[in-house]
Amino acid sequence: MRNIKNITLLLLTLLLLYGCKHPKTDTEGPAQKKATQVPELPFLLEGDYTPDIGVTYKVIIGDDTCFVVIDSMTSEQMYGHYYQLQSGSDCVERKEFRKDLHWKQQRQDALVYIYQAPEYHQADDSAYRYPRHAINVTHDVEYGQALGYWSSMPNTEDESYLEILSEGLKNSILKTTQTLTMDIYRPSDSNDSQPRPLMMLMHGGGFYVGDKQDSLITGLCTHFARLGYVTVSINYRLGFLPTKGEIARTGYMALQDAHAAMRYLVEHATTYGIDTSLIFVGGASAGSITALNLAFMRDKDRPKAVYSSRLRDMGTIASSGNSSAATFHIKAVANMWGAITNLNMLKNSHTDIISFHGDADQVVPYDNGYPFNDISAKLGQRMFDRMYGSVQIDKRARELGLRSVFYPFSSQGHSLHHYSDGSWNQQNFEFIRNKMTEFFHEEIVGKQPAIEDDRNDTRHYLVAGDHLSNISWKVEGGFITKLSADGSEIWVVWDNQSKKHQLRVSGLNARHYGFEATKTINTNNND
Repeated sequence: MRNIKNITLLLLTLLLLYGCKHPKTDTEGPAQKKATQVPELPFLLEGDYTPDIGVTYKVIIGDDTCFVVIDSMTSEQMYGHYYQLQSGSDCVERKEFRKDLHWKQQRQDALVYIYQAPEYHQADDSAYRYPRHAINVTHDVEYGQALGYWSSMPNTEDESYLEILSEGLKNSILKTTQTLTMDIYRPSDSNDSQPRPLMMLMHGGGFYVGDKQDSLITGLCTHFARLGYVTVSINYRLGFLPTKGEIARTGYMALQDAHAAMRYLVEHATTYGIDTSLIFVGGASAGSITALNLAFMRDKDRPKAVYSSRLRDMGTIASSGNSSAATFHIKAVANMWGAITNLNMLKNSHTDIISFHGDADQVVPYDNGYPFNDISAKLGQRMFDRMYGSVQIDKRARELGLRSVFYPFSSQGHSLHHYSDGSWNQQNFEFIRNKMTEFFHEEIVGKQPAIEDDRNDTRHYLVAGDHLSNISWKVEGGFITKLSADGSEIWVVWDNQSKKHQLRVSGLNARHYGFEATKTINTNNND
């Protein structure tokens, strides 16, 4: 009997709305934990009202809230349902009603609104996530000159180690001045003046062979340029005489050339539309070793062979290639089956790392050891320093608080973009490309906001993040009872008969990139 009276009095309150020409539209107002209790008031038959069918009304009497919907009407009856707050619950319970159309009621102090959920605007979060740009490529841009044996040896994939070394030894008699070049890939949008992230990539080849037109590198350059990056593939000095010191010096020359290339790009950032706060590097095998050294090695970490030798001192990292004095910070590195000789140098820079490596790699150590075990373990120890592969890099990076993501490939060897017979492995290539896309997108946009609960108020949710803007919410299976002025906070009650309770929020983050977050809510009252 008590429930019937409550229904009747809620509907009486609702009918106050029908006598108003301009009901309010609102998503504000408190929602209390206790069940809705509307005071009993006498009423007399009075007048005719025409309610709106299908409209949700929010009725507030004192601290109580109720949502009422008129589903249909006849000449004598109206039918509908309302949602009453359940005591001690975050849910509202749906109840049906049927009442006569003619009412007279003593007016009481009630607020009646047309309930309308805020309009949801999905932010554009596609920047640097999806390939949407046409591109153009500028080939053979000179970034420096330096003394060396050669800076390109392409088309060696079908040759044996012996054939490659034989050809190389013929060219290792005398060093000559090498012109160092790069290919630059850029989005061709003519009306887009926004500076873009830079990604510089380096081919592999054991510091002996390879070229900037390497298929893995050009594939990645093309992909990331289509995403919106400025991407660059460089040639660097190659070749060495077969001694341990010479090999170390050649690796250092590659680092010097990569440093010169990056200085050139930073100095010409305006020309190429580069955002110098978003610089990324990467490479495969020897190119990855060079990328890691570029990010983390400092002059104090130079290998002994470059300055303690009967040969000339090779100078500092930044002393070769060109005269540019530009400085830079590398935000993140893509390590594709690479390694380093000194784990301690990871302390030198707050640079994040994504790594890919096959656990059966016999060319560059997966964990730690000596290179080229596929030829001879003794040769590796005699010709190279101990190297620390992706397992150790990832472990040490995490210990230092760097963001490090590592993808090991079970039972796979070197050059993951190729099968063991040398043919192209499209599946691995796409996996690496897609994981790099996700990783670097997160580096660009920063930590994405998330929806968080309020432990002190289970109806209260907020989107966490600094300097958010253009925030909008969407609620599935519930009602918004309150929204903060800046849109970052929301109060919700859930329909206990709804099969899905979900929150969705969208907006712009601190860097003005679009974000969207979702949260599925588990309630104890959802049967």
